[in-house]
Amino acid sequence: MTRPVATVTLLALWACGPSASDVLIPGPGSTTGTTTGTTTGTVTGAPTGSATGTSTGATSGTGGDCTNGGVEILGCLTHDGTGLSFVPVLDSSHGLNLPRDLEFHPTVVGELWVVNRTDNGVVIAGDAGVGSMTTQHENSGDNQVHFLAQPSALAFNADGNFATIHEEDDWTQGVGGSPQDFMGPTLWTGNSNIFDGGHFAHLDMLHNSPNGMGIAWDVDNAFWVFDGYNSSLTRYNFKDDHALGGTNHSDGALHRFGRGEVSMLPDVPSHLWFDVAAQLLYVADTGNNRIIQLDPNTATADGSYGPNYDGGTQTEMVGAVITVLVDGASQGMVSPSGLEEQNGLIFVSDHGTGYIHAFDKSGNQVDWLDTGFGPNALMGMAFDPQTGELWFVDALNDEVWRISL
Repeated sequence: MTRPVATVTLLALWACGPSASDVLIPGPGSTTGTTTGTTTGTVTGAPTGSATGTSTGATSGTGGDCTNGGVEILGCLTHDGTGLSFVPVLDSSHGLNLPRDLEFHPTVVGELWVVNRTDNGVVIAGDAGVGSMTTQHENSGDNQVHFLAQPSALAFNADGNFATIHEEDDWTQGVGGSPQDFMGPTLWTGNSNIFDGGHFAHLDMLHNSPNGMGIAWDVDNAFWVFDGYNSSLTRYNFKDDHALGGTNHSDGALHRFGRGEVSMLPDVPSHLWFDVAAQLLYVADTGNNRIIQLDPNTATADGSYGPNYDGGTQTEMVGAVITVLVDGASQGMVSPSGLEEQNGLIFVSDHGTGYIHAFDKSGNQVDWLDTGFGPNALMGMAFDPQTGELWFVDALNDEVWRISL
């Protein structure tokens, strides 16, 4: 399978995904069967096609119109890209420089924000993907190498402000400045007329999660972080921001869950999604090649932890129920990275293969598609809230692409 040609709608038959005997896929309706066995096959390398094992269990489900299952954007259960349009929208000429995540602004229609790792920058596209598109590239703000150091992911809150998390565990303010375990999430204004990626555009910052690999919004100014340094999932509540360019972080509240239960894969973000209604966190546990679900309400407090750089509260939470929804190897995955929810399904991009998978919230695979981009390209994804189109970054080629019907 080859990568789609730029500006040309993909028409080739995609037949390099797992065969029917490799992965058994339930229909998009309600699942009526159960899995009675286990998957014995393993992935033998960076796939050009499929996993080599076979399933010894049996999964059954009801069929039906794929639009009822929300997977038409992956080819309607055919694993076939014919009829899907792949369009490149942004590239290095717009400022992309190892893009790792992207999100649509929740209060500005058509405004897309993309974070770059290499230049500690952000590319903002207004009217993204249409003829009137405008772009701005922000990476020259003062001290962006601290507040926006090697961003791996971003997430907006309902107010239109956003937070970033950073894959950084080194000095960011010069030797003798902030310690190497200092980094954490930054809260920013989502006003593109003010944002510059530096000190005077940030609304707050909290610390003690170096090598942050993913972030998801919870409520108000609270966000979940994949803490690669401490192998944990930490809830950061900025509470009241300190206003643009402020320095008081002392009202922050941190709750760290599942220490030692997750594993980062260097250079590959581990994206998150928080189900507000169910109060459950979905995680691409990249280093362990799996998708897990954390129930924070099952945990209890077990004292404070340090170091405490901000003067707020930091609480260790123990006993949280963590459920393995998807064993990646059993589905042909290598390094799950992007993770988004749409129409009740969890969509996962596999950095190691170039596939996008869709699972229901019980972990059953509903659909999958080989994008043709191959290993080391796919990371963050985002659904356009206006059109339902699926957007994703190609980190390997400094591009953002859109899949539409």
